[in-house]
Amino acid sequence: MINIDVGNDFYFRLANRNKFQGDGKYTAEEFRKKYLIDLENEDFWKESTIYITLDFKNVKKIGPSFANEAFAYFMKFTDPKSFLKRVSFKNCSEVQLMIISKELNSGYSK
Repeated sequence: MINIDVGNDFYFRLANRNKFQGDGKYTAEEFRKKYLIDLENEDFWKESTIYITLDFKNVKKIGPSFANEAFAYFMKFTDPKSFLKRVSFKNCSEVQLMIISKELNSGYSK
């Protein structure tokens, strides 16, 4: 089990998809490559026994473009239900969970 305190370990404001959005700092691309790189192959979703908990207790904001790039990106390897069996979101507000869920179910768009 991997636990990540997203707000403390990464940043408290999750808004930028990539370096071209907003101030270009603390992007979803950076987050995905730093913390979720192992999820970026089909074998992980078929064979791995790794589970990840993303703790949002110190996250103040998450934007749709961040959620799309950081989480929905993996829908090319799996589906939302399977994703949520391996990656759990702890201490999220109702709005944060709605944004993440909407992006997971909408799929990945650049």
